[in-house]
Amino acid sequence: MEIVPMAYRGTAREYLHYLYCTLTRKEMEIDLYKVDFAKYDRIVLMIPVIFGMMSAPMRSFILQEEGNLKNVEYIIIHKGLKARHPGLVRWLDRHIGQKHLACSSIWQQGKHELHITYVDGDSVLKQRK
Repeated sequence: MEIVPMAYRGTAREYLHYLYCTLTRKEMEIDLYKVDFAKYDRIVLMIPVIFGMMSAPMRSFILQEEGNLKNVEYIIIHKGLKARHPGLVRWLDRHIGQKHLACSSIWQQGKHELHITYVDGDSVLKQRK
């Protein structure tokens, strides 16, 4: 499932609004989705980090689903060299309502090159490192 802003068309104005909401930690209206998360043994959240902040659509999704997600793993995707985001992980655990199963960090270098920089717990990325 992809989480995108509501009625997103990719205009410059929408992109600036996306950046504004991300940098100020404001919620964004996201597209509707219908998923029964209770059906899944493990939920893997791919969390984009932009300028050290979780993206606004992902933040909005987490706040909407507060308390509904169980057995969660985080994969944090970032472009900076900072491999760990302890404050972000604590915020996620607090709003999801339980400690994560695993947390990994992927550093994106350039447009297509990805490096796994950190793996904690029983991550789906452990076999790839």
